[in-house]
Amino acid sequence: MFFVSKYVELGYPVYPGMPVYPGLPEVELVLREDQAKGDDWNGSVLTIYLHAGTHVDAPWHYMSGDAPKLDDVERVPTESFVYAHPVLIDIDPKGAQNYLISIADLRAIGAELYEADALFFNTGYWKYRDRDFMTYATGFPAVSPEAAVFIRTELPKVKAVGIDTLSIENIGNGRKNGFATHTTFLDPDKPNHTLLIYEDINPEPIIGKKIIRAFCSPLRVRGDAANCNIICEIEA
Repeated sequence: MFFVSKYVELGYPVYPGMPVYPGLPEVELVLREDQAKGDDWNGSVLTIYLHAGTHVDAPWHYMSGDAPKLDDVERVPTESFVYAHPVLIDIDPKGAQNYLISIADLRAIGAELYEADALFFNTGYWKYRDRDFMTYATGFPAVSPEAAVFIRTELPKVKAVGIDTLSIENIGNGRKNGFATHTTFLDPDKPNHTLLIYEDINPEPIIGKKIIRAFCSPLRVRGDAANCNIICEIEA
């Protein structure tokens, strides 16, 4: 069957003063060489926290020790960033603060769930990012620890999860339960395989669209995360 496709991006632009989680370092972009001042070229220095803006978490973010960092091409292989069956899951937080995405929310999408190799959550909170950042930054929906266990153990095809909020996990709950959602996804010793986590994504371009495939090519930073962009091919 013939169809026309196009490519869209789920990553946000990087710029000074961009929204970041409250308390994290602000993004800085400083012009080091400036042709207007007689330099031979324009050249800038970017200073950015690895979890600012759209980014991917590596296991070392919460597991530490010998858990792989993003530069470990053997344990975080390139295939982990390529998705043949990505699925967008629409979540209705029902106006609740700190809504936790449940197993029932996942099962509501039906058989497609069991074929997915990447799950992108659309909670609607992306709409607040530019117009009401404090709403975006507080009380946002997140994935429950129970749903994380279900994804990790019952959906072995899933290689990554992404969400349109600042974190996949409610930080307050995480401090009480040992960050169970993050560690369930990232722990390389749990069943199946490590799941990558994309946070602060923009699902708007894929809402209501047929997603053909998706991929990400993060910088191979020797650290706990990398700022990144996700590209999706969709039917035009």
